[in-house]
Amino acid sequence: MDSKDLSRKEYANRIIRVMEYIDQHLDQTIDLSKMADIASFSPFHFHRIFTLMTGETPNAYVSRIRLEKVGRLLHSETERSIAHIALDCGFENLSSFSRTFRKHFNRSAKEYRQEEKGMFSKEGIRYSKNGNAVSKIGKNNQQIDAQFCRVELKQLIFMDTKIEIRQMPALKLICYRRTGAFNQIGQAFEELFKWAAPRGLLNANTKAVSIYHDDPSITEVEKMRNDACLVVDREVEVTGEIRKSQTQEGKYAVGYFEIAIKDFEKAWNTMYAWLSESGYQPREASPYEIYHNDSNQHPEKKFIVEICIPVKPL
Repeated sequence: MDSKDLSRKEYANRIIRVMEYIDQHLDQTIDLSKMADIASFSPFHFHRIFTLMTGETPNAYVSRIRLEKVGRLLHSETERSIAHIALDCGFENLSSFSRTFRKHFNRSAKEYRQEEKGMFSKEGIRYSKNGNAVSKIGKNNQQIDAQFCRVELKQLIFMDTKIEIRQMPALKLICYRRTGAFNQIGQAFEELFKWAAPRGLLNANTKAVSIYHDDPSITEVEKMRNDACLVVDREVEVTGEIRKSQTQEGKYAVGYFEIAIKDFEKAWNTMYAWLSESGYQPREASPYEIYHNDSNQHPEKKFIVEICIPVKPL
């Protein structure tokens, strides 16, 4: 590996450390100097480097992550007031929050809360539980025959599988992060496997995990944060863009699937359709997939996977 590649990996690792800090401290003041200190850059250089590598300024990134968390909580924690949610997500001034929210979502927080949530996906279009096309971040609804959608969704969303509520342990992980569409996470696994193989971390019992940090009904596809991970049972010294992480312990809706790569969207839709009638609702934690096989070794190239969605009672 040449010095240019090593430098890029080190820079990416420092930026990811900052992103993780932001996720964990959204309810607090996050200033440029603190972020720069975490990245071990001067504030001047950090601002330029972060913007170059992410396409957003540090302050714009923090604001977007806060707004998207507010958006998730407005639909999942309907008993809480808008003001309470905004303050808990780090907005100190409600007047400023209202202006920022409207600018980002093209509607007020109250209007957003009253709208149907995009639960299901088909070919990149989001639909509500009732089969209505739902806009994202102020974009116009897709111009599609709603009745046709309901019929087609009924046929295409549901899969016959076992889904149950299960207490899941925290999984100790090593991860490689990428940003972009879910179905491109295979590229991140390639990088992770290249790093893990010479360190003896790949064997017949190794479990791979994909963690998804953003809601596709809220976040633009190119900005979604996804982690390709391996479960480890010992301390591992990480380098470059590889880092340590873990899943959150707690209750999850867990669905078991044996599917081709084209059926992942349908499997996730099945999970949310089941969840909408289960007496549970998603809680604020990242969902993930656990892979129990190497699809290349399957006679039909299928994935044996459990989809795990963090939940709490309604």
